[in-house]
Amino acid sequence: MRQPTPVPAAPIPAAPAVTAAAGAAAALRVAFTVTETELTQASRQRVAAFAAAVPEDEAVRITVNAYAGGDAADPSRARRTSLSRALSVRSALMEAGIRSTRIDVRALGLAAGDGPADRVDILAGTPR
Repeated sequence: MRQPTPVPAAPIPAAPAVTAAAGAAAALRVAFTVTETELTQASRQRVAAFAAAVPEDEAVRITVNAYAGGDAADPSRARRTSLSRALSVRSALMEAGIRSTRIDVRALGLAAGDGPADRVDILAGTPR
């Protein structure tokens, strides 16, 4: 009986490149626990990989939108928590080689919109 010829495994595709063509944007979502404001090592690596994929073109801006859950009666606490998260992500982006002048930080507190309350969304693209 003949043994079947092994089929080589398909290569795992690389992460898509971040491009600024035609106003396209790339995004990364970083989740946090309710009380967490610092990046975990795994999240820091994901942010560094994202930063490495961003073109060096100064026209490509990075926007860091940070959110935090909390009590609607105390929105300033959520705003402070989201700011701490945003600054943590900004630091990681800078450590990965993104100039601070290309990073816009927005601490949005309770205004989570359509996503989880405790997160940071990182967007790369050209300004409109």
